Amino acid sequence: MSATTTLTSQPRTACGKTATRVLHKEGRIPAVLYGGGSAATLLSFTAKDVADHLRHHSRNAVIDVVVDGATHKAVIKDLDIHPVSRRLRHVDLLELHEDRRVVLYVPLHIAGGDPIGVRQGGILQVVRDRVKLSCLPSQIPEAIVVDLSALDTDQTFTAAELPIDSSNLLTPVDTVLFKIVSPRVGAAAGATTTEEGGEEEAAEAVE
Repeated sequence: MSATTTLTSQPRTACGKTATRVLHKEGRIPAVLYGGGSAATLLSFTAKDVADHLRHHSRNAVIDVVVDGATHKAVIKDLDIHPVSRRLRHVDLLELHEDRRVVLYVPLHIAGGDPIGVRQGGILQVVRDRVKLSCLPSQIPEAIVVDLSALDTDQTFTAAELPIDSSNLLTPVDTVLFKIVSPRVGAAAGATTTEEGGEEEAAEAVE
């Protein structure tokens, strides 16, 4: 399981723009916890605590959410961020259950030094920077580390080569994640542009 942050919540009963503005003035972020087997729970967190968590962890890092003294494990389901100021306005959380699989996107982190092809003048293209998994809470990785050091020019790295349990992988195994191209091809295609195509990144519970 990924690293865990503890966020202590306060309950809230009021909804709507006015209530949200009041919370923001108090330095708090409104939130909703889904997936507890009953109605969604309305919460709020200290804005600084949420910002610190997002600064050090990926969206699918497991969070211990404290609600009225009880701890609920959860991951971020969705974030509402202001399009101009980039200020976080709202957080949706999905509660985790030990025996219930969750679908989420996990970022890929490159390790192992420059690939062979890059050292010989080629350009690394990041085709996809995350993959879709379905797994139990105990199997959720905060990120998947991939070693591309042996990748040569005109070679690709596919989802089948990821160092994970393939039974958890929902991204097709033949999906190209990274490739090394010649400088001329890379300049024409754009070397570091990803091709995620705006896929939905929200975590989902699997019944």
